[in-house]
Amino acid sequence: MISLYVVSSLEGWPDIMIQAVDSTGEELGPTKEYSLVSMFFFMIFILIGSFFFLNFFIGVLFLKFTQAQKAE
Repeated sequence: MISLYVVSSLEGWPDIMIQAVDSTGEELGPTKEYSLVSMFFFMIFILIGSFFFLNFFIGVLFLKFTQAQKAE
């Protein structure tokens, strides 16, 4: 969960993606670009998670902020 939070914040996500793409399995060493499916997961997660949900979250905060200002 912490790794997904780091990826969604767009800080340091390339390092996590490279480690995930190079991972092979338990008790095995990393192999360069072993799991390309992981790379597609990270791209889709960034597109959906970061851009869509982050903008949605900011929009809700902005809406609540303007509602709180009108109530005063």
